[in-house]
Amino acid sequence: MPVSVWWLLVVFAVSAVGTVLVVRRERRRPSSYRSRWAAEMAEWRALPTEVQAARDEAALYAGEAAEIAAARVAGLPRS
Repeated sequence: MPVSVWWLLVVFAVSAVGTVLVVRRERRRPSSYRSRWAAEMAEWRALPTEVQAARDEAALYAGEAAEIAAARVAGLPRS
């Protein structure tokens, strides 16, 4: 066989292996927004209620701190 045919076979083999690896990775950790959201929600539901409440409070405090910092930067009075 000519050398170019061997290169073509190598390219096909590498692309087939790469496709299999990408499909396996996608099934383990989906990259789509909906699948990722569903996985994150399942993890969230598995957490104890106290941990969920603590994370909610931390998110609220972080949001309030960001609002205050933005108001300071913009020179706006805090409402």
